[in-house]
Amino acid sequence: MARNKLAKNTSSALNVRTRTEKIMLSIFFVVFCAYALTLIAPLFWTAYNSLKDPRSYNDNPFNFPAFENIQWNNYVKIFDKQAMTVSIPFAIFNTIWRTFGSVIVGIFFTACTSYVVCKYSANHRWLNWIYAFVVTIMIIPTLGSTATSYNLIHNELQIANKPWFIWLTWCSGIGFGFLMMYSAWKSLSWSYAEAAFIDGASHFKVFFSIMMPMVKPIMTSLFVVNFISGWSEYMDTILYMDEWPSLGYLVYILQERSRYFGMPMYFAVIVISMIPTLAVFVAFQETIMKNVTTGGLKG
Repeated sequence: MARNKLAKNTSSALNVRTRTEKIMLSIFFVVFCAYALTLIAPLFWTAYNSLKDPRSYNDNPFNFPAFENIQWNNYVKIFDKQAMTVSIPFAIFNTIWRTFGSVIVGIFFTACTSYVVCKYSANHRWLNWIYAFVVTIMIIPTLGSTATSYNLIHNELQIANKPWFIWLTWCSGIGFGFLMMYSAWKSLSWSYAEAAFIDGASHFKVFFSIMMPMVKPIMTSLFVVNFISGWSEYMDTILYMDEWPSLGYLVYILQERSRYFGMPMYFAVIVISMIPTLAVFVAFQETIMKNVTTGGLKG
């Protein structure tokens, strides 16, 4: 009885906040609410302007459209190639296969590379140089190399607008994902693999059946982050794959052409391009935000 009362009093004491703490928490709450509003307001503004006719938007882009004047057919017109001068379905198709291809292929090769470097560097010291090389590559700024890469791809190798070239760039196995996967492998005990080797399992069996399932949370987080980034990508398309346009690329180039078909239809294209990334983020927001812990031996 006395122990329960002491625990209750201790818990109450810990939950009591001083006046200064309450004031600071209130200030932070207001600041973060204002920040969230600045993020949501442009999305909402884009969505309701996509339902206007061009004349109503030109009169006042900040007025809500009347219910009877809502132009749902804006979302139908954007699929008309003659009206938009570009093919939205073709761009959606390109965005889907490039996004899923880059994410799946990239994560697979990253997982393989980081696993070998992490778990076999004790027996092969030269693997440590690969880790140092990856870190060095991430430190060196690559902004000034764009012109050189453009000349190499277009003039020297002449492989621009060739889909297989894009697939090759996804197989590097290095970058930020490498460091994430390397840390994940480092946190796993090698005892799992040693037990499997004793039972006669091969290196491939250990990797695919034992080790990889234990880092699924990390791979899921990496998938979501890379999906959101890959879906909105447009710079590589502009430089190397303009004959295979993506939705991000169309949002970029249609900004100048919007005066021909109207800003509401342009906003409709933006909304269409945002829906998949918002859906993925909402579905996996807990996976992105929470800290993932893996490990522990099972007897």
